[in-house]
Amino acid sequence: MPIHLKVSKGDVAERVIVVGDPARARQLASMLKDSRIINENRGFLAYTGSYNGVKITVATHGIGAPSAAIVVEELVSMGARVIVRLGTAAALQGGIEPGTVIIPSGAGYNVGGIYAQYLGSNIMYPAVPNHEVLLKLISNFTNSGLNFTVGVIYSSDAFYAEEDLPKALGSRGIIGVEMECAVLFLLGLIRGIKTGAALVVTNKLTEGRFSRFLEGKELESIINRVGAVVLNTLSEVT
Repeated sequence: MPIHLKVSKGDVAERVIVVGDPARARQLASMLKDSRIINENRGFLAYTGSYNGVKITVATHGIGAPSAAIVVEELVSMGARVIVRLGTAAALQGGIEPGTVIIPSGAGYNVGGIYAQYLGSNIMYPAVPNHEVLLKLISNFTNSGLNFTVGVIYSSDAFYAEEDLPKALGSRGIIGVEMECAVLFLLGLIRGIKTGAALVVTNKLTEGRFSRFLEGKELESIINRVGAVVLNTLSEVT
């Protein structure tokens, strides 16, 4: 049985949407039919219900790769087979405005750290989402009318050490930064599950960290719309 998620067999659906913020988990759970809470331990709130007649779990993974890896591993051990992250990101390029959705086609990570512990070598494993999930997200966001872009992001371990990233990475084609996608995609490849992500841009590091930062009701409204697209995608993935 999992150590951190106090769940039993049958609690976790094959299709899971993961988020960093427990409040976001509650928000998305309210969009499910017959939602019930399956875990509160360690603040990793998780709920299971249905969407479009398909059983779906919403789970909190916390902040950063180590926390996310624990939750993803335990979800997989309890039957998760498709996991999509709905999170937030900062833009590293000037043309990407707050409120835009980034669909990552891949995620960069640092040499060493959790990557080295999983891989045990100097080979940098490609952190890429599942192709079917990626294409389905692109298709559904195209039909949604929401503003989105597709590209490579960077998963950082240091939230307060990112100010130089627009110059260091944005100028080299990396469009956004967040903290968990690389390990999710890595584990998807290692454990043989399907993964993907949709990230709402909250701010532009090209204009300073807090020049404009989506939060509160404004962000909640966008998450409702983005969440509906992600939940619909999960219900359609085979």
